[in-house]
This record gives sequence, structure tokens and C-alpha cells, in this order.
Amino acid sequence: MLKRFEKFFYSSYGFEISMIVVIFIFTLLSPIRHRINTENGYKTYETVMEISDIKNIAALEDKSDLDVAKDFLDVGVNSIVFFENSIDSLKTNEKFKISTDYDGLDLNVHGTIKGLAYVEKGIKQVIKDDRRIYYRDENTLVIEGKLSDFVYNSSQVLRDFTGKKTAVDNRKVSLVEYMGLGFIDEELQRYKDNGINIVLRPVYFTLVQDGEKSIDRYMSFVEKFSPNQKLVIFGSEEMLGGEKNVDYLKEKMIEHNLIPVGIETSLQDGNIATKGLLALVQKMDYQATRLFSTLFYIQDRYDYGLPRHHQGQEIMNTYYRAITERNIRVIYFRPFHFKEGEVITDMSIYKQRFEELNARLDKYYGIKPVSAESHMQIMKKFDERSSVLILPVVAALSIIFSSFVKNKKAQLIFMSLVVIGAIGTIVLGLGRFYSLYALATTIIFPTLSIIYLLNMVKIYENDKTLKEKSYLQLFVKGVGVLTVCVLISFMGSVFVAAFYGDSIYMLEFKKFSGVKISQMFPLLITVFTFLSIIGVSQYFHKESSLTSQLSESLQKNVKVWQALLAFVMIGVLGLMIIRSGHDSNVEPATSELILRNVLEFITPARPRNKAIFLGFPALIIFVMISGKKIFKTTYILFAIAATIGQANILNTFSHIRTPFMMSVYRTVGEYIISVIITFFIALLFIAVENLIKRKKIHE
Repeated sequence: MLKRFEKFFYSSYGFEISMIVVIFIFTLLSPIRHRINTENGYKTYETVMEISDIKNIAALEDKSDLDVAKDFLDVGVNSIVFFENSIDSLKTNEKFKISTDYDGLDLNVHGTIKGLAYVEKGIKQVIKDDRRIYYRDENTLVIEGKLSDFVYNSSQVLRDFTGKKTAVDNRKVSLVEYMGLGFIDEELQRYKDNGINIVLRPVYFTLVQDGEKSIDRYMSFVEKFSPNQKLVIFGSEEMLGGEKNVDYLKEKMIEHNLIPVGIETSLQDGNIATKGLLALVQKMDYQATRLFSTLFYIQDRYDYGLPRHHQGQEIMNTYYRAITERNIRVIYFRPFHFKEGEVITDMSIYKQRFEELNARLDKYYGIKPVSAESHMQIMKKFDERSSVLILPVVAALSIIFSSFVKNKKAQLIFMSLVVIGAIGTIVLGLGRFYSLYALATTIIFPTLSIIYLLNMVKIYENDKTLKEKSYLQLFVKGVGVLTVCVLISFMGSVFVAAFYGDSIYMLEFKKFSGVKISQMFPLLITVFTFLSIIGVSQYFHKESSLTSQLSESLQKNVKVWQALLAFVMIGVLGLMIIRSGHDSNVEPATSELILRNVLEFITPARPRNKAIFLGFPALIIFVMISGKKIFKTTYILFAIAATIGQANILNTFSHIRTPFMMSVYRTVGEYIISVIITFFIALLFIAVENLIKRKKIHE
């Protein structure tokens, strides 16, 4: 095996392979070690819960909201979130009895004397323009309106009695109704006096609010009522103060030891767009963190009636994935409820679920909830990229070209053009090309590993002695080939991780783009590589031209089992493509849900099904059948399936938000589990072979 490997690789591509290995060892080990150390210093998470949920449960249980808050703090919640009030939010305040209507552009606010006094004070503190604000009577406050105040509000979702969305209340409203008014002192003081940590969530609209005044007011509330607060979770579509006041907000946040929070999208592919947030994070040297919000459909996961899916287990599984896989460090917790909407109030259930979650996080990753002893840790700024990283991409591309084109002159010309292009990108400023090189790497290295695979298959196919070997012996050879392929793809993965080695990607304010391209292109290249190395058909003379092979293959009769196998593999491939990315609408089957959770509990990082059930086993089986010289017409299908497995490795490491070592754990787990699965397939092959032999003897 080793001699064949040396004969194939080092005789043909010695210089390029040496370049890749040397750069890998001397250039990448240091930044990768630095990244691991950076991620290892980011080991706490915080769970927050909104005051509105506390009050709802308090009303259901006929208890004090303080008592309910303390109950949740006892079982695992760390802080209570208070949204900044607005005229609209105060409509649910029984003491203020706020309601609104319009007189032309003017906004009429009705309520109690105390309620209107609070509204008037909040408006006058931060209103952007000079406006007439007056009392029509003691229960009506009139706020002069402007045409620019009005926007369409489509946030009011209408649902039927089952909770199904039926329509959206799309009406024109004034932003004055939604602008921040500050917080209610009495509410905050009650929680502060009881030693409860609170997080104040600001609301801001540039069109109607003064930026600096709004920032100053917010900071005064933090100083007075929440001095230990670490997080700032913005409560509207733009950051507090807006884009024009980034520098001022940055100064105030540093002064008060606060950090901004990015809120993950519902598709889990980045952070919700908040105007000014990225600029703020950059100016604060990426001292920020990410939040996972428990959306309505996640609350529905309370009980599936399946193993490990009882009484909120799947909700906690969702939190576990968010924290371990996506660099989430703030959980926006919502109470469990049945699909019918009934809220779970049994605190023993919450206590058990949080204990299970914390035990899992600590066991594999050493991640713990914040406490008096372990405060919120912030990821240090990370940027370890270097222009040297493009060299292995150039080398690997040269190898691939050489596998297609054997003419030395053509190879030299191609290599020269690639080097000139690389130098050009460096001269122009490599920073703008990092993502392009990273995308190229996700295509090139899986292709490189498949080139090795196909050459080894060709060697085994021509080795007549292997036909008499047992399937277990060929299985061992297949594992050896898989090992080399995985190592090649792993090297490419590390280069990808290095290209995206920047805090902006680790916090997912920017993300890898080109997921489907990185999965499709290796498959297309594999087809052409297969044609070049193996040939279209193994039934024809090797000296025949590619054109004649194609023509003859297309005219060949196809067996039913061959067509069925091709149909199944094409279907699997199509499903994989559809489900790739974060916006897939294909839901996993119940059996897959159970399998996912079982694997999550027994492994540090859940392996991907397409690797353990398709890509890696197909590669080993491909080697086995090439040694036995059987199923030759299916070679191309096994080559494509093997490519899926190798592309998957690159895809794993392309998720920069995922800690590097978790991606390593996942890849190693995929390798081990797939070897075990394929071992049993090899035993099945042996059983079938023996059965056929016995049948022939009896005949």
C-alpha cells in the first residue's frame, strides 16, 4: 500500500505535495493553535428570560411575579429581560390603561393621569424634533405628528384557534407609538432590591428619536438599576442611537463594561440585520457575543412522544446545538408549552432539563452557565490570515490539472498562469480574495482526494492477485485508502479554516458563501476525473478514445438492478442538495430525529448522516469491489458517493462559527462510525459469497 502510494503521489507530484505538507506544518499549526486557545477561553453562557413570560405564568399560578422569577432563577435562568417601554407596549399595563387613536397626523394617547405623565416624560426626553405636546383633557395627551412618522406595521400576526397563522394586520401607524420611553423605575427597583439580575433591552427609531439623548437615558437606567449587566440586546431593527452615533455608543458601552449581542436568524445562518450593529462590533474590536432566541415553533418541541424527546428534552437539545455548534452564548429562554398552547408551570421539569443540559455542556466542552464565580467570557479578537495560505491552493490545482493533461509543456504553462494570478491577487490586496480562495479550496481538496482514490482503484483493478483476497482483506485496503483521502481533505479543511480565521466569521457577522457550489463542483469534476483515470467503461480496450468509449457505453444494455441502483443514488444526491444550506424546507424523518439525538448523546459532536451512511462507506466498498472486479458499471456511482463524503469534510470546517475542535471531533467520529458500519457490510458480502458458493456446489 505504502509503496503504491509513493509511486503514485511522490513520483508525479512530489514538489506540489511537499509544498502543501510543509506549509501545513509550519504555517497553519500556530494560527490553528491560537484559534483553539481563543475558543477555549469562551466557556460560559447566560440564559435570560423576558419579564412578560414571568408575568404570564404569575397570572396563571396566582403568584407574585417576583416569586415566579426566583423560581426560574433557581432552576437555571440567570437574568430577567426588561423591554424598554413604548406607547404600544403600555397598552397591556392595567395601571396606565393606555389606548391610542389618530386625528389626522396627530397621535391621541388616552390613559390614566399617571400613565400619561409617564408617556409625556419619556417622549420629551428623547423626541427628535420640536413638537407640540399638550393635554386635550386630563385623560388625553396629544402628540403632534409628521408625515415622516408613519410606516406600515405588519408585525401583528393573526392566528386562528389552533394557533395557525391566518393573516397579517398590515396597517399604517406612527413610529411615535413604538419609540422608546425608558423603563418604569418602580418595577426595576423591586427586582434590584430582591437581588435579581436584570438585562435592560433598549428600543430605538432614528426617525423620531434623538440618538445621544436616547443613549444617555439608557445608560442612566443601567447605572441605577442594573450595574452588573453585561449584555445589550437591541430591541428594534436598529441599534440604540442609530448608525450616526456608533462612536458615541461605543464609548458609553466601554465605560459601562457592556457588550453588544447579535441575534441569530430563524434560519440559523448569521445574525439578524440590525442597522449599525456590525460597525459597532468592529469598533469594539469584536468584543461581542451571539444570542439564540426560542421562537414559537421551538416551543412546540415540548414532547414528541419519542425517546429523548419528552418534556422539553428536544428544546434543550436545540439549545445544546446552538451553544456547541454555533458559538451561541446567550439563550433567550421561553417557557415550555404543549402544542395546544398550555404553558408548563412545573418547576421540577425545568430544573431537570437545565441540569441535563449543563451536565452535557460541561462533560464534552467545559462550558458552564454564568454565576457569581464565572462571569460571561467574551471571545478575544482573532485574525491569523496570511498570504502564504494561497500556495497550497496553487499546488493542489496544479496536481488536478496534471491528472487531466499529461503534456509537460501544458502543465508548465498552466502552473505559470496560476502563479501569476496568485501574485496578482497579493499585489491587489489579498484580503478581498480570501473568500474566493477559501471557496476554491473547498472544491480543490475533495477533488484531490478523489484523484488519489481513483488512481488506487485503477491499481487494484489491474492487480489480478486481489481477486482471490477475502472481503475483509480488501476492507482493510479500503480503510487505508479512506484514511489517506480523509487526511487530504482534512488538510484542505484546515486551510479553509485559516482563510476564514477572523472574528467577524467566528461571530457570524459574515459567513461562508457558496455551500451548494462547494458541494456540486467536486461532483462534476469527479465525473471528468473518472473519465480521465478509469474510463467510461471497463469492458473496452484502454487504448480506445474517450469518444468511442462514450459512444459504445451509451449503446450498451442496462440491467434493471443497475438502473435501480443509479436511481436510488441519484435520489440520495438530489435530497442532499435540496437539504444543503440553512434554508431547506425538507424536514428530517422521525427515525432520523431519534438517530440524531442518540448520536449527540454518545459522541462529542454528532456525525453527519451523509458521511457515515453514504460517503465514507461508499469509498471503502468502491475499493473492495475494484479488487474483486465486480459491479464495474457502478464505479461512477461509487465515485460520486465517495466525493460527497470528502466534500462534507470541507463543508464541516467551512462553518467557522463552529469551534475548530468540534469539527475535528465530528470528522473523526464520522471516520470511526463509517468504518464500523462498512465492516459489517464486508461481513454481509462474505455471507452472500459463501451462500453463492454453497449453491453452486449443490447444483
